[in-house]
Amino acid sequence: MNKDKMQQVVILIYPGVCLGQVCGMQDYFRFCNDLAKHQNPDAAALYQVQLMHIAGVTEYRDGMLSLHCQPLSLDDADLVLIPGSYAHSADALQGIAELFAGQKAMLQAAHHRAVPIAASCNGSFALAATGLLNDKSATTCWFLADFFRELYPEVTLTVDAKIQQADGLYTAGATSAYLELCLYLTQIQQGARFSQQMAKIMLTDPQCASQAPYLTLQQLLPHQDDKIAQVQQYLRRHLAENIELAALADHFAMTPRTLLRRFKQSTGDTPMAYLQKLRIEKAKLLLESSLLPVEQLLPVVGYEDVSSFRKLFQQYTSLTPKAYRERFYLAEKH
Repeated sequence: MNKDKMQQVVILIYPGVCLGQVCGMQDYFRFCNDLAKHQNPDAAALYQVQLMHIAGVTEYRDGMLSLHCQPLSLDDADLVLIPGSYAHSADALQGIAELFAGQKAMLQAAHHRAVPIAASCNGSFALAATGLLNDKSATTCWFLADFFRELYPEVTLTVDAKIQQADGLYTAGATSAYLELCLYLTQIQQGARFSQQMAKIMLTDPQCASQAPYLTLQQLLPHQDDKIAQVQQYLRRHLAENIELAALADHFAMTPRTLLRRFKQSTGDTPMAYLQKLRIEKAKLLLESSLLPVEQLLPVVGYEDVSSFRKLFQQYTSLTPKAYRERFYLAEKH
């Protein structure tokens, strides 16, 4: 990428696109230009942003907003951005995926020219539909992770990461993570010092690189295996008990091997890993809603050793129990 010439940034528009992210991305690169001008009054603009509709239409309307779109062409693009959308149903997400799959050749050609392509939030569904993420790591909004795995089993989903990059393809986590995505791309293009200054302007902490503290097990689109859903409910009701895989499988009239296979296919986890997540989730809720010492929380969440619990908690959330409580304790309720 030639840093001396103005970078052509294409933001792809499509039905249901999140207008806040579209406008936020536009604003971000405008602020980049303003910062460059402030640092050097003689400097040329760093970025030119163009909106292009994935279906080639020249105007996109949503509510009170109307976006003028340039003719669809990535021939001169230096960076392609796919914002997230308001789509949270299976039908809506699959409809967007089909739309982007129809432009697979164009996006693959841009990728082969080494044009960076970046998707934020559930825009990763659109990028995955092109096949470019197959056999690569990606992230997405955490509350659609299970459905993403169901649609795109060829993609290695690292849902706790806010930003993932693989071979010139970039994905970001939920909603406002698009800002960290823009900062990440700016660091690559303009250097760490410029990106750090932009982080201060945007009041964004690029050091917070994980979605882990914000993850819950609530998914907007549950899987379709009713038997495994029953197993999940059972684990929720008995999370403080000592549960073994063989006994669990026997309780639901399955072999351990069948239970492992179906559970992994539906949730992305083994039953025991899912149980650990349920316990951590319960611990998070208790830390958010009470000031009980950690030692008193352990029996409720199925742990006995404080040291082991602290290590597991930090492994799953990237924060210690104390740090988690300091960030998320709902003091106004007390």
